Amino acid sequence: MQILDMHGGVGGGLSILEAGYGGRSAARERLRPYLARLAELADGRRILFVHDLFTAGSTFPEDFFNLVQTYVQYNPVTDWVPDLQALRQRRRGASQVPELDQIGRLMDPMARSLQVTLGYCSSVRVDRSQGRPMLLVSEYRQRVRERPLSTVLPPEEVGVVVFIGPSDRFPEDLRRQDWFPIVNPPLLDRFFETKWLLPALLDGTPAARLLPRWIPVGMGFRTSREVLEFAESLDGPTDFPRAVLKPSHLGLSLGVRFLDRTALRALAVRQPARRLPVADVNRLLHPRIVHSYEEVTGYRGKQLDNLLRTPGAEVRDHGDGTFHFSAPYPFLESTVALLQEFVEGRPIRSRRTGRLHRGYLRVVLFQGEIVAALYRLDQHPDDGTFRDLTRQAVPTFFEGAPPSVEHELREELSPFLHELEQQFETRIQEEVDLTRLRDRWILEQVGLEA
Repeated sequence: MQILDMHGGVGGGLSILEAGYGGRSAARERLRPYLARLAELADGRRILFVHDLFTAGSTFPEDFFNLVQTYVQYNPVTDWVPDLQALRQRRRGASQVPELDQIGRLMDPMARSLQVTLGYCSSVRVDRSQGRPMLLVSEYRQRVRERPLSTVLPPEEVGVVVFIGPSDRFPEDLRRQDWFPIVNPPLLDRFFETKWLLPALLDGTPAARLLPRWIPVGMGFRTSREVLEFAESLDGPTDFPRAVLKPSHLGLSLGVRFLDRTALRALAVRQPARRLPVADVNRLLHPRIVHSYEEVTGYRGKQLDNLLRTPGAEVRDHGDGTFHFSAPYPFLESTVALLQEFVEGRPIRSRRTGRLHRGYLRVVLFQGEIVAALYRLDQHPDDGTFRDLTRQAVPTFFEGAPPSVEHELREELSPFLHELEQQFETRIQEEVDLTRLRDRWILEQVGLEA
């Protein structure tokens, strides 16, 4: 087994339980242990789900592209920028059923049978103006089908908070509170946002063997010769890809590219003859990007709010009604991609069709236990042809893995998760530790001479 990708957050994968396990009743049974464990954490108090619907994606101001142009000789990889910009346009005005509503329809009936109190909302902030802290809860409801209203809750009424959304949208007022546990902690979600950090944290541990081979490409993190050597070390079926090109940042998760031998050689040719000089890396670790007045006025409310949340953000008023906004920008995460070996999955015999299908397995874990193990399978039976299942045009279906496979997964994943948790708890205590891990890893990449 190999772990192709790993994310934080809660809720990912749960909304497809009905499709994977054959109906609402079976999906509820999968969620029952999850909800029961949340009830244990809440200890008789309310389980509060905070679902932030912010989905604007990355912002690419003109100043970002100016910096890209400055370092164009090091091949900054920005292939997926048009994909994200197009997605942002499609999402404007589009009506989507929130994922939490789908999950809530499964959990509400179980909450009654388990005698637990649930609550759903879109945001939380703390008001201390009345002498004691109170939680101001927006769009609150006790059942997902109720009309949402804003309300005030004493912190002692909440037993556990489950946050669903981008980690930088996590309510600031709750980051350093000690009233109740949070699933997942925002620091852990932040860790998973940059895909370099997981292999960097596990480097040299037995757990690292479950991660596919990969190298960073773009911005002179690898030379043309090094990329070509990596490409030549990969093998596989003639008609299948040899590698996958992925964005480094979770906010840039669109635009995965599957590369055959020819595309790999073309990627290698694009890379520079030498790595990015360390002096330039130091300038690019935390560069400030300026958002012009015209750009800021074009941002939507939550997008602008998100920018203002950025640590170190500054607004400079010119005194004539215009202003400039600037903030540290994840420039290297936005321009350095992951080149990962393509891992060919064995065809799976579907219980639904009785035939072999290609696909991959998605596992949702909570406190070391498997909540869901779902195959996403190509709707076409396996005929030896590769089809990109990440494309919407390729039809797929979900199917739950059998108990024997879940047992194997638990045996394989338990040591991996134990090592990951141990490393994280030992080395990552606060945001600055993540920054140090990131910066140290980046400097190691360019400091190694080819």
